[in-house]
Amino acid sequence: MRKLRRYSVWILILFSLIGCLAHSEVEYKPNGLVIMMTDFGIKDFYVGAMKGAIYKIFPQAKIDDISHNISPFDIKAGAYTLAKAAPEFPPGTVFVSVVDPGVGTARKPIALKTQNGNYFVAPDNGLLTLVGQEMGVAEVREITNREVMRQGMQSSTFHGRDIFGPTAANLAKGFPFEKVGPVLKKYIQLPIQSAKVTDGEITGQIDLVDEYGNAITNIHADLFVELGIQLGQVIEVEFGNDQIIRCQYTTAYGDVPGGEPVSVFGSGGVFEVAINQGNLADALKLKASGNIIVRKIVK
Repeated sequence: MRKLRRYSVWILILFSLIGCLAHSEVEYKPNGLVIMMTDFGIKDFYVGAMKGAIYKIFPQAKIDDISHNISPFDIKAGAYTLAKAAPEFPPGTVFVSVVDPGVGTARKPIALKTQNGNYFVAPDNGLLTLVGQEMGVAEVREITNREVMRQGMQSSTFHGRDIFGPTAANLAKGFPFEKVGPVLKKYIQLPIQSAKVTDGEITGQIDLVDEYGNAITNIHADLFVELGIQLGQVIEVEFGNDQIIRCQYTTAYGDVPGGEPVSVFGSGGVFEVAINQGNLADALKLKASGNIIVRKIVK
């Protein structure tokens, strides 16, 4: 009987240890990937110089890109793009993101460690808002250690080359996160609005206008369920610039003829409005951050 009790105690201890390990923070092990996202475009020297600064510190780095075509100064679009792409990369990846209209001002350069063992290097302007919400924040630090920055003269207008790129390279190389700079208890958060059902309609916002002119919103499928909208139905969509369209709610753009408006839940898991083989944003003069209302058509 005593042996049975002893075994029971050890089993409880074992399960407690397993539970602690399961809920503990993932250990960061750099995999050499440095993933870039900026609003620099590819016409000028900026992306190339930033990559050169990374390679100078870590020649073995494996650099890849999410996008360099974020609309200039559009922090919210950058936050959305980063949050949708980053989860597809393996643990140990370092992301360096620069959409930085406040470059050279008092805004801080920061490094964020997620709970799944990735690092994000960016300006403290809200660019990491959605990454933090969706991937979990383990710790945020202000980048102050000049050892991780570009050595020699630094520019007040190109922190991507002089601070963010080099810091990302050092982290990917194995530089201790704790030595980047002091812990930040707070960092800038974008005022993200949630879509909701009010008075029999869904009110939301356009988070992004993509390359195809599709209006990508913050509306999730549970709101369609709440409102009783079913696949195949025609719905009414009103935009903040007073444009109103009717379109079929379906699963693929090609379910309607070319040139016709259509709505789907896209690869990002949110509601999109588009024109099949056309450009909705150009046709209706839509911009990101505009309001959107979805209504069920009652016959």
